[in-house]
Order: sequence, then structure tokens, then C-alpha cells
Amino acid sequence: MSPLLRVPLGGAAFVAWMGFAFGSSTSAPPPSYDDDLGPASVSSVSPAGRLVYGGDALAMPTQIAIANDRIALVDGFAENPIHILDAGGRYLAGLGRAGEGPGEFEGPRALEPTADGEGFWVFDAALSRLTLVEPDRWESIPASARVTLSIHGPAMVTGLVRRGDDGFLAAGFFGEGRLGHFTAGGSYEGATGPIPIADFEAPPEVLQHAYRGNLKADPAGTRLVFANRHAGFLEVFSPEGELLRRIGGPFAFEPVFGVKAGERGPSLATGDDLRFGYVDVATTNDRIYALFSGRTRAGHPGEAVYGRDVHVFDWNGTLRSVIHLDADAMAIAVDSRRSRLLAVRHLPTPAVLSYELLPAPFGEGTRQAD
Repeated sequence: MSPLLRVPLGGAAFVAWMGFAFGSSTSAPPPSYDDDLGPASVSSVSPAGRLVYGGDALAMPTQIAIANDRIALVDGFAENPIHILDAGGRYLAGLGRAGEGPGEFEGPRALEPTADGEGFWVFDAALSRLTLVEPDRWESIPASARVTLSIHGPAMVTGLVRRGDDGFLAAGFFGEGRLGHFTAGGSYEGATGPIPIADFEAPPEVLQHAYRGNLKADPAGTRLVFANRHAGFLEVFSPEGELLRRIGGPFAFEPVFGVKAGERGPSLATGDDLRFGYVDVATTNDRIYALFSGRTRAGHPGEAVYGRDVHVFDWNGTLRSVIHLDADAMAIAVDSRRSRLLAVRHLPTPAVLSYELLPAPFGEGTRQAD
């Protein structure tokens, strides 16, 4: 890892929650899933990755997003938690630092471009706070004037997307519904959508933890997709938080977990048989790009959190193709303007890679929106 590696306050808990385990790379990369899953029976491509950026500024980036001609990376273990690159991969700036003040971060988790494309919203799960990062204005704005928004709710929030101009929808450990609703001021309004259920009794908060994942909207804001981190399916929601459909991937499975009692109530219990499903997701107006792992902790110690296969669905739930990456990826983003998929790699060294997106066969209606 980079010499800038820094575990922030609460970092051990954040690492455990993300599912990280440190280990050395091997000379031969492991398969992208355990042997019992086998390959997906659908057309696939295996593009070669091109290095976009692999400088020493990176420590362990966990999220990537694109806005206009800027690439942003969330890297909570680096000296500067937010990295900004230009479209060609030139390093422009490292923004932020550890702390709890304006413009500081403790556990940056989610990253979303602003509606005008001039910046990014960064959600800090440790501080339960959104911070507006506008790269071109960051240094000229006094720290006290930087835009932040505290999220006040009854449960841990793991990620948010903007719901038009009137608030946010959030993934988290809510007890009354799958997605939490928050006002534009960050106040909790309730939750909607059915929480997935297990074949044994478990409290809703524990179920939400077991079925946690990443929430992303399409560029137009007309649909949202929830990628389950420990299950083989996706969920599509309306902007109002209503479940529209459940998309079963080519390898359907549910989380492997139990419930343990503790002084503060029941909590999630997992072991080496826990399997990772969709570890990240990116969207266009026509497609869902879901990064799939399929690995168990036991089968791939220290590397189960990564994926090599990107399952490409349309929003109706049809699997269109599979993109086989040539590196283990932690996070992905789609750059529609340049017809490429960007992927974050950790091993053998942290880097951002680019994969060309080939045009889909005629008649599939696969136009990608900016």
C-alpha cells in the first residue's frame, strides 16, 4: 500500500464493516468467484484495462464517480480523503483531511455527482454528514463556509442519493422500511419498501445489515438501484422509494448470517462462509453495471471484497452481457461521454483502470446518456 496509508478515528470498525482484510497479492490472480458458482451463460467480453492513474497519492480508494471532466475518488485511508483527477488521469488535487470540522472526514463512504456536474456530494458514514466538494472552488472557500449537511435519523445510514430538490433517499439499517426518506435539511421522515426476509426469525435492523449494499440513481433520477453486497440480486426503486422489481443475477444466493445477542441488543453474526455479491454498481439511463464478486471469505481470504465480473442489466432486469475485468476491482463508474468503464484496483498497487465499452448489438436500445 501507499506510504500515505492512515487509519482514521474509528478506522478499525470501518474496515470491519466494509469487509476488508489485508493480505498479499499472488502471482496468479484468483478466479472471480468460487468454483461452485461457475461462469454465467451469457455473452461476454474481456477488454484489456488501461492505466489511468496509479500514483503514490492513493492509499485504499473505495468509491469513484465522474462529473463532467473530473474523476473523484473517496480514499478514507489517505492523507487527503478525496482525490480529483482530470478525464485523462492527471492528478489535480487531494482535498480534505481527517477530523470532524467542515471539509474534514472520518469515514467517507458514498460519492455522488451534483446535479449541475460541477462537484460531488460525499457522505461520511462515521459523521452521518454530507459534504459538498466542488474541486474548482475548494481552496477559495473558507473552511467555515463549506457546505455540509448533517443527517438526523433513528438508524445508521450507509449511503444517500438526492431525491430531486426536496430531499434524499438513503440506504441504512432502518427498522420500518428498506429505504429511509430525509428532507432537504437532513431530517428523517420515515422509510418505505419491503425489507428482505430470511428463512429464520431476525429483527429488521439485522436483516438490513445482512442485506446492506450500495444505492445509486440513474442520471435522470427516475430510478434507483440497490446492489446487495452479500446476495446475488439487485433491487430497483422509484424516486418515491417504492420497490419496482427485484433483479436476480446469474448466481442467485441469499446472505449467510446469524443473529447474536449482546448487551445492546441483537446484531449480525457472520463467518468465513459469508459470500460477497454485488460489491458496487454504476448506472446510465439505459443500463445497470453491477460489479460481482461471488467469493467467500474462506475461499478467497483477504480478497472476497473484490470483483472481476461486471453484470450488465437493462432496467427491466434482463442480463445483457458480462464484462470480465483483468484486475480485482473495488469500485466502478461509467464514463458515457468516452464510452469507458473506470475501475478502482487495490492490488498489487492502488490504481484507476479504464475499460472500453463496446457498442451493443443493433436494436437493443443501449444509448448511454451523459
